[in-house]
Amino acid sequence: MKYLNKILETNEITPDMREKAERLYLEAKSRAENLPLTFGEDAQLMLSNHLMALIKRVLEGRLTDPMEEEMLSEISEKAWEYADIIAGPLFVEAGIEKDRTELFLVGTHAEMAMAAEAAR
Repeated sequence: MKYLNKILETNEITPDMREKAERLYLEAKSRAENLPLTFGEDAQLMLSNHLMALIKRVLEGRLTDPMEEEMLSEISEKAWEYADIIAGPLFVEAGIEKDRTELFLVGTHAEMAMAAEAAR
């Protein structure tokens, strides 16, 4: 809830999608918080903003353009797994196929959190 109002405003969430966007965001954040990842303050804000932007794209049916498969290999299998846990249910609920580019983008947050933890 810490960043919710700010990211709703930043992502221009319309009143007609606000309730659903809030619910999906809180569910995704809860899944992220239950993973063995530690997100610093800045990382939490970036992930929160990214999740809301993703939710908006899913609700509007306007996903990010696909990335080249070569780029998608830049994160670990563990980051892919975490991304699917965090964001996969958004696609399932919307009744659309999970998008590898969108999952990759969420996975970069998990990868950065794992790298930060390993550096400690």
